[in-house]
Amino acid sequence: MVVVERSGLHLRHWQATFTATPAEVPVARRQVRSVLRQWGWEGDVADDLVCICSELVANAVRHGSRPHDDVDVRLRQTSEGVRVEVVDRRPDLALPAVPITQDESGRGLAIVNALADRAGTTTTGTTKTVWARLAFTTDRTRKPS
Repeated sequence: MVVVERSGLHLRHWQATFTATPAEVPVARRQVRSVLRQWGWEGDVADDLVCICSELVANAVRHGSRPHDDVDVRLRQTSEGVRVEVVDRRPDLALPAVPITQDESGRGLAIVNALADRAGTTTTGTTKTVWARLAFTTDRTRKPS
């Protein structure tokens, strides 16, 4: 779903809900890529946003959910950039262990922090939202749609 708000800033919003299973991670990744393409995002910026989303969804499935919980994915485009949000049903801020060099996993948040301009976490009594933002800069321009 794409919503265009008329508040002086051109905003777009998309949201989908996925089941917290590993098989849903590539499904979320494909849907986010499709939405970004519809919004006119291409190239490295779109690749970075898809990677961020994939890592956040994988973390929500692995660390923030019980099997078959819902995981919500949101994209918000403003005049400043795009924000990816992933909401899981575990409100605590438990962090995965720091990976050892030979580990094959455990680097998702490091990848997100390396790609994003800003990232953070907010919690409620029942959910946790992990988010990352890519801002528009001279190095990160968007293709107008």
